[in-house]
Amino acid sequence: MLLSIPTWIIHLLTVSEWLAALLLIRRYGIRIGRPGLRLFAAAMLPHLVGGLLILAFHASGDRLHGLLDSARLFTFLGSLSLLAATSWLLLRGRAAAVWVVAGLLAAGVAWGAGRLLGATPAAALLPAANLAYLAFLVLLVVLQRREPVLFSPVTVAGFWFLLVFVAGAVAATGFATGRLGLPSLSHADALHGASEALLTLTNLLIVLGVHLRLRALDATGPERDPRAAPG
Repeated sequence: MLLSIPTWIIHLLTVSEWLAALLLIRRYGIRIGRPGLRLFAAAMLPHLVGGLLILAFHASGDRLHGLLDSARLFTFLGSLSLLAATSWLLLRGRAAAVWVVAGLLAAGVAWGAGRLLGATPAAALLPAANLAYLAFLVLLVVLQRREPVLFSPVTVAGFWFLLVFVAGAVAATGFATGRLGLPSLSHADALHGASEALLTLTNLLIVLGVHLRLRALDATGPERDPRAAPG
């Protein structure tokens, strides 16, 4: 395997933190009586699957490229799911909510399937995944300002910090392949570990924000937040 033990630890922490964030957001949604947050937590599942597929790809010594292609597909689906879930939270109580969310998911899945069935490399899905994630970030800020009870500013900052990880990973990959002449970033273990650490920090911020919200609820008692409403 190409990865050193420290880099493996960083990868495992990244996936574990995302799982913890998913579970904590679901728990927080139950505590404040907002089923929409449970939907948001479910929308985080595709990215979790993508992370597990990346681990499997590295475990194969970066040889089973089908795993990498599948991870890219789930990254695209994950960004689309987060966008749809945030749209649902923004539009709750409106008749158009179901149609907007269903339309987003249907259009995205159809486009992605069309690209893959057309023998387009799975890497071509990444720009669309990035675009969907950027749209999700914008809606998340709007949602946080409209209903601050839903997401901690620390959690929102964590989701935004993913952009730093993406920039770092692109720069590290370019340096490893362009300047060092290596086949991939995985062959430059220190650079790989450093860029992945940015993703670990991203997920840590997301977890920390939800954890602080749950601690605040514990301090004030188990009652439902008075600002919360169904949805």
